[in-house]
Amino acid sequence: MLQGTLTGLTSVLLIAAIVIVVVLWWRRGWFIQWLKGTLGFVLLLAVIAGIFMLVDLWSYKQLLQEQPLATVSVYQLDDQVYDLTLAGVDGDEQRYKIQGDQWQLDVRLLVWKGPLGAIGKMPLYRLDRLSGRYLSLEQERTAERSVYSLSDSRWIDLWTALKGHDFWLEAESGRAVYMPLVNGAVYAVHLTPKGMIARPLNDVAEDALQGSW
Repeated sequence: MLQGTLTGLTSVLLIAAIVIVVVLWWRRGWFIQWLKGTLGFVLLLAVIAGIFMLVDLWSYKQLLQEQPLATVSVYQLDDQVYDLTLAGVDGDEQRYKIQGDQWQLDVRLLVWKGPLGAIGKMPLYRLDRLSGRYLSLEQERTAERSVYSLSDSRWIDLWTALKGHDFWLEAESGRAVYMPLVNGAVYAVHLTPKGMIARPLNDVAEDALQGSW
């Protein structure tokens, strides 16, 4: 898994940093003492930052070929008010109250670049946000909006740190198009080479996509 590879590499670097700190600690001389204090402090900060990055990294999941990121089930509660059940690949289900006419799921991606990307390493992903919107422009401006954050980084946000930088691991956004909110509809959210896509899983969802939405 990508988490295992990254964890292994980071762990090696952390161990090396700790060894350097220990070696410097036992050396003598005023310059060594100064270097020991300065470099030791920097390496200590690096070790702490590395641990926090690993914690954030493990909040992502490995994307498997042809496996949906999540399924979304829709049940109507009232006019333009729906209960959405979001189920992840691990079977964990969460329910959200969505107001509007359509829903959208946003995903954070960590994508391999360079040699690892060339050999087909699949990206890591984390469900980021679930939101709804109205078809009416007036309602979109004035009515209550439904926006839910699906995950948060505790200390260091690795995705934000990588965003906009050209590294061998890059941060990208995945966003499925808005899909219709219809009572009884079930969708599966997939990541394709062309981006995020939500596919109907039952007749209700298929009929909704064929209608005017």
